[in-house]
Amino acid sequence: MIDLHTHTTYSDGSQTPTELVEEAAAIGLTAIAVTDHDTVDGLPEALAAGERLGVDVIPGVEINLEHDRVTMDMLGYFLAGMPTDELKRELADLRAYRDERNARMVERLAELGMPLDPLALAAAGENGAVGRPHIGEAMVRHGYVSSINEAFDLYLRRGAPAWVDRRRLALGRALGLLRASGALPVLAHPGIIRTDDAGLNRIVRDAARAGMVGIECYYPLHDRETVRRCLGLAERYALVPTGGSDYHGTVKPKARLGVGSLGGPVPDHALVDLRCLAEDQLERLA
Repeated sequence: MIDLHTHTTYSDGSQTPTELVEEAAAIGLTAIAVTDHDTVDGLPEALAAGERLGVDVIPGVEINLEHDRVTMDMLGYFLAGMPTDELKRELADLRAYRDERNARMVERLAELGMPLDPLALAAAGENGAVGRPHIGEAMVRHGYVSSINEAFDLYLRRGAPAWVDRRRLALGRALGLLRASGALPVLAHPGIIRTDDAGLNRIVRDAARAGMVGIECYYPLHDRETVRRCLGLAERYALVPTGGSDYHGTVKPKARLGVGSLGGPVPDHALVDLRCLAEDQLERLA
């Protein structure tokens, strides 16, 4: 069993890379991809834990981007060695903007009568990674809301009173940075992208032309029809159909490690196909 979409405390997950790999080993996963948002800093720890525990850890990242005024996430797998300096700088800029965004959301909450201590909030994020889940947790501790879900629904989701938009890369820019670092780009959870079927087809078509190699078909929020639609796009544009849980630990308790669509496992062939592409790419670069 495998899982090609997970997060750690280096972004917005609740488990350290070591804890994540330990859980993967405990439930019998043979491979996981660690794909934190806008950072690769947790990969050395995850790789070391994987080697110790016999779990194949795929080094990855997840980047938020925009195309035709539609936002989406792109996964990058098999970062060859170290990312390029250009990718490192871009990821650092994205994290810096995230910190500014957090501060602005805290300011908006204070204006709404829900002050939070910025220093305590900064300390809540391990490895310096603070996101909306940490803000939601602080709101629960202060009694402003009864749950993190309520915090998101009422204040932190897109369009809510405390929402602040995030900086995103353009599609071509993101794909270029990933490919230059030896990564294989895969479109994350296409079924929840805010667009219609025609818009999704254009996104997948344009991304495939720009170097994307896969599409995440097997995902917990994809129903049977969405899986079929994604598999159809994979076939149309010669993409690898992949899958993952988008596991965040206790931050997203409904997402279970190793579970893809419809409560089933992620097919092993997704990793086999990606690995073949990665090996082909390494041969071309040699």
